[in-house]
Amino acid sequence: MTKILERNVNVKIFDDQGPSLRVQGSLLDVEHSFHLELIVEVETGRILDARAEMVKRPYPTLCLPALENVARLKGEIIGRGINRRIAEQLGGAGGCVHLVEIAQSVVRFTATYLIDRRTGMSEEGLGGLSEHEHRQRWLPMLKNTCQVFRVEEETTPSPISGAESAEPS
Repeated sequence: MTKILERNVNVKIFDDQGPSLRVQGSLLDVEHSFHLELIVEVETGRILDARAEMVKRPYPTLCLPALENVARLKGEIIGRGINRRIAEQLGGAGGCVHLVEIAQSVVRFTATYLIDRRTGMSEEGLGGLSEHEHRQRWLPMLKNTCQVFRVEEETTPSPISGAESAEPS
C-alpha cells in the first residue's frame, strides 16, 4: 500500500482595521504541530511582537531551544530582504528549518495584504476597469514581482570603442 503523507502550512490574518495586524501561521504534518504569531504594524510593516510554540515535535526536549530565536523577529520590517533575514535568525545550526518555513510564509502573505490595506485598491476589485487598466494601477508597486507585472527593461546599445561604425563598407 502506498503511504500518503501531507504537510500543511496555513496563514491567517486578523485585521480589525486598527494600526496593527495579528498574523498566525501553522505547520502541521505527521511529526510537527508548530504555531507562530506576529503582531505587525500596518503603516511600517514592523514586527512588533513574535512568539511561537511547538505543540508536537520529533524531539520533545531537543527542538525547544529553537523557539528562543523567534524573539529576534521583533523590530524587523516586512520588506526586501526579509526572507533572508528570517533564514539567518531562525535557521541554521542553532535554529529550525520548520520555523523558517512558517515565518517566511507568514511574511509573504502579510506583505501582500499590507499592499492591499495601504492602498485600498483590492477592496474595490476591478472597479469597472479592464484587466489592463487595473494592472497599470498596480504596476508601480508590483513591477517584476511576477509575469503579470513583468516589465522588459529597454537597453541602449553601447558604443563600439575604437570604431566609427560597425557596418561593413
